[in-house]
Amino acid sequence: MRIAFDGFMQECITFNSALASTDELKPVKISASSTVALSADTQQIHGKAIKVEKDGAVTVQLKGYVEFTYSGADPAVGYAKLAADGTGKVKVDATNGREFLVMKVDTTAKVVGFLL
Repeated sequence: MRIAFDGFMQECITFNSALASTDELKPVKISASSTVALSADTQQIHGKAIKVEKDGAVTVQLKGYVEFTYSGADPAVGYAKLAADGTGKVKVDATNGREFLVMKVDTTAKVVGFLL
């Protein structure tokens, strides 16, 4: 049996943005009224850019299970403080990070899965 967390309590909303299609699946933050931007280094993760449209609208996942590639130290399962690394990945950041429930860590592929 394959274990899967995808779709658990997933909630998405559409925002304005200046994101490009190459920014899909990267961590974003709410940057202004009704607008998101990529999360810069050490900034909090508010959601995941799912689909960027040509008119600048972007579907953002704000709740549920997500996976991101990570840089730096390997996260541990359980509650961990994570923040963006400024390159479209996330990282462990005990100072600036927000606490998430980490459910999966693949150290070979450098992928972390957690609940938003």
